[in-house]
Amino acid sequence: MHSDAELLAAWAGGDTLSGSRLFDRHYSAVYRFFANKVSSPSEIEDLVQQTFMACIESRARYRGEASFRTFLFAIARNVLLRYLRDARKHDVDVASTSLADCGLGVTSVLHLRREQQLLLTALRHIPIDSQIVLEMSYWEQMPAREIGETLNESEAAIRGRLRKAKLELRGAVEGLARTRSELDSTLDGLEQWAENMRAFWDAR
Repeated sequence: MHSDAELLAAWAGGDTLSGSRLFDRHYSAVYRFFANKVSSPSEIEDLVQQTFMACIESRARYRGEASFRTFLFAIARNVLLRYLRDARKHDVDVASTSLADCGLGVTSVLHLRREQQLLLTALRHIPIDSQIVLEMSYWEQMPAREIGETLNESEAAIRGRLRKAKLELRGAVEGLARTRSELDSTLDGLEQWAENMRAFWDAR
C-alpha cells in the first residue's frame, strides 16, 4: 500500500488515481471535521472539496516529518476559519468564540438520542478551538502530540487545552441538560458517544 506522502506526490504529478485514493482514505475524517460546524450536507461537501484542493496546492509544505492527517486537519481548520470569516464578514477569535456565537445553523441530527444531541449542541457552545481539540481527541482518537502538530502547539499545551475544553464542555452540558440524571448520563458516556458519532457521520 502506498503511503500518504507517495500518493500526494503522485497526485501532484498528475496521477488522478492516486488523488482519488488519497481522497478516499481521508474523506470520512475530513467530513467529520466539518459535520458539526456547518448547516447543510452540501456545505460540508463543499468544504471537504476545498480542503483537498488546498492540500494539493500546499503540497510543498508537507515534507513527511509529521503524519499526513495533521497536515490535512491544519488545512481543514484554515478552510473553516475562512468560511466563518466570510459568513461573519470579519475575523473570528476561535479561542473565545463558539459556533453558537456565530449564529450559524447545523446539519439536522433530530433522530439521534437526546444525550447525543446534547453533546453535539454543547460542543457548539464552547470556543471553536476547544471544540476542535475535543473532536480530534474523541472522534479521531488523535494523541495530544498529533493535535499539537495540527495546531502548531506543544504536546503539553494541548494537554492543558484538553483539560480546559472538558471543563468548558461540562459547563455547556450543565446549561443545556434538563435534569441531573440527563447531565450525568451524557457526561459519563463520552467514549461511547464518540464511537457512535463516528458511525453516524460515516453512514451519511
